[in-house]
This record gives sequence, C-alpha cells and structure tokens, in this order.
Amino acid sequence: MTAVLVALVILTLFSAQKSSAAMAYPAPVGLKSSFSSPSTITLSWGGVAGAKGYRLQQASNLAMSGSTYYSFTGTTADIRGLTPDTTYYFQVRVIDAAGTGVSEYSARVAVKTATKPVLQAVQNALRVATYNVSCEYCFASRANELPWIGRRDAVVKTVLGQRPDVLGVQEASSGRLKSDTSTAGLAQFEDLTNRLVAAGTPYKLSNTKRNNCVDDQTPSNCVYQYKGASGGTKILYNSGTVELLSQGSQKLATQTGADDRYFAWAILRQRATGKVFFFGNAHLIDHMSDPAFFALRTKQAEQVITAIAAKNTGKYPVVMVGDFNSNKWTAPSNAPYDAFIKAGYIDPLGNTYKSDLPSSAATAEKTIRANFESYNGFARKAPARNSYGNGTYMDYIFTSKMRTTVWENVLNIDSTGNFVGTIPSDHNMIRADVQLP
Repeated sequence: MTAVLVALVILTLFSAQKSSAAMAYPAPVGLKSSFSSPSTITLSWGGVAGAKGYRLQQASNLAMSGSTYYSFTGTTADIRGLTPDTTYYFQVRVIDAAGTGVSEYSARVAVKTATKPVLQAVQNALRVATYNVSCEYCFASRANELPWIGRRDAVVKTVLGQRPDVLGVQEASSGRLKSDTSTAGLAQFEDLTNRLVAAGTPYKLSNTKRNNCVDDQTPSNCVYQYKGASGGTKILYNSGTVELLSQGSQKLATQTGADDRYFAWAILRQRATGKVFFFGNAHLIDHMSDPAFFALRTKQAEQVITAIAAKNTGKYPVVMVGDFNSNKWTAPSNAPYDAFIKAGYIDPLGNTYKSDLPSSAATAEKTIRANFESYNGFARKAPARNSYGNGTYMDYIFTSKMRTTVWENVLNIDSTGNFVGTIPSDHNMIRADVQLP
C-alpha cells in the first residue's frame, strides 16, 4: 500500500471517527424566540440529556455565511446589539467540554428584530442625578486628588452644567470642614448647597440636619433624637422646578467599626405638571472584595427596598439613586442590583451581569458616554471599558415604570479622553431625564 493510500485511509478513518463523535448526541429541538426588541432577541431550545453545552450560530442570511457564534451551558440566550427591523437566522448544536460540536445543528429559525418605535417628544422632562462628591479628605495621597476646597468649584460647575431637578449626593460630609476657618463652621453638604445657590440656582436640601441628636449640629455627647439626618447622603432639589412635600431617612444595618450608612428619601411635586414622585438616595457599604461586606450590602439594599414600600404609601412613581459599591463584575454577584430588579425596579441602561451590551430590559432611549466607568479614581484619563456599550457602574439610577429619554455619564473630557482641568470627584455624576407617568 503506497504512502498516499495509507494517508487517505487514515484520513478517512479519522473523518469517520469525527463524524461518529459529532453524532454522539441528537440535535437540539424546539429552537424558538420568546422575545424580540429593536436590538435584542431572546431564544430558547430543548435541552439534550448529558449535554455539556451548546453553540448557537447566528447569521443575517439563510446560507449562514459570516456567522457569529455563542457558547452557552443552559438552554436560553439573550442576543444583544442587533439592528432594528432585521431578520436573523439561528441554529444550535451540542458541544463537549472542549467546545467541539458533538451533534448536528438544529433546524434553523428566522427571527426579526422589532422596528424601532417612533416616540412622541417628552413634555416637561424631570432631570434626576446621583453624584458621589468625595469627602473633604478621603485619600489625599492619590494623584490628581485635591481636598474639597480645591475642587468644590469643579463640582458646582458639573452640577450647574446639568441643573438636575433632584440630585442625590453621597460623601457630602456632615462634619465641619477642616478647611473652613470662618465662624460659620460649614459642613461639606452645606457648603455645596450655598455655592449652588450663590451661582444662581435655588437648590435646597430636603433635610438640613447634620445629626440625629438633640443638638443636631454636633455628634459630640449626642443625646439621640430623630431629626431625619442622613450623614453625607443628602438630597438637593431645585425649588424653582420641584416642591418638597415630605422627607426622612433611615439608618441602614452596619458592621462594628464601619461608617454609618443611610437611606434618605423625599416625596416631591414637579411644578410644571403637578405630578408627585418619590425620590430615594443611598450609599451602601464599601470594601467590595470582602465577603462580609458583600452580605451587608445585600442586606442594606433589601432594607432600602422595604423602606421605599413603607414610606411611599401614595404609590407614587419612584426614582432611586445612589452609590451601591457593587458592579456587574463583583463576585459572586451584583446582589444589590439584583435585589432592585427583583423588586420591579428598572435599570435604564440594562447593564446586567458580565455583559457590555444592554439587555432587552433597557429603557434609555439615548445614552451619552455610557461606555465610561462611573468611578474614575481621580485618574487623569477617564476609565472606559470599551468604545461601545455599557461600562462598569457602582453609581445607579433606578426607576419604576416610566420613560427615560436620556441617560448620561457626565464627563468634562477632551478628544483623548483626559479630564479637562480639575477632576471634581473620584466618581462621575450620572444624570437621566425621565417622564413621570
């Protein structure tokens, strides 16, 4: 037998073995779409006994040329980043642990994404925002970081550049500023409010108290008395556009030696429409990599959800903001985010776990700089995960069911992505324009 013939026999036997292996499992059946939006398609199929995983093939033509492939261990898929009003073709097969196909492909299905709806222009949008302004002296050793006195003008400029109707701030300390040598002895949140007013916008605090003490000006020798104070977690509102109806706060569960964390809330009325809404703001515990703090953040989020239900007796539309110190890469899960979604709240970005593309639940009709991170750490170059999709966020705006016309990561950066001038805080302000139902 010649060498060529031997090679052909070996190749034939190898091909037969490969074909046999490929037929080790039956092809999946029941591939179908259960949902489609202008940019996403949700698929499911019947499981195959013993299958280690599945490979989904996607193409925009029946010949399946130029395909995109996805691997899954389960029998559902949420395919994102698609083009509206476009037909896509899908088929699925079983793969082994090494990713090798061990079944034929299923029958193909054709699914068309939804047409992008033409929406009416929003009248009397409500602008909301969240901003961790960083405490007076948090980490003085970080490059580009200035104390409050050196960057407060940049914070004020950032807020006034957007002029939110309601703003939730975190780390706006209730202690007297070390840099304030005047007899007034202002706290950081008082200084911020005063400077916004001096710049021409009538911002007010939903609660002006520093501490829940009989003498609310100082925590020294505190005799407890509830005053609605919430530490550095404060709500500011533009009194020219919204009216405060009621407000309060709740101290969240904490750990011995950890800083107190609060949930601040307010019920307000939009002057232009007369519509009433509930606004909440929270700053959950940090130390993201510590398992004990992971459990505590989860508990705090659940406490906030319970408090909203208890305080929002009028069942008003809800906007909930804050620094949750948890993101879509936090292990083992983004538990505070999951808790709010489970409770029926909406993340306008659809920024779900370990995905850079928005989910089908995203409601933001327009996003601006969503690919940047919300935490910048005073880095001169603003961190961005990718040039597309959603970045990593620990600062959130959640809503009840309502339109979100614009969502923006507020950044003053140049064409190279570097911050221009003083970096206001180690977090970016996040704002959204919503329409109250």
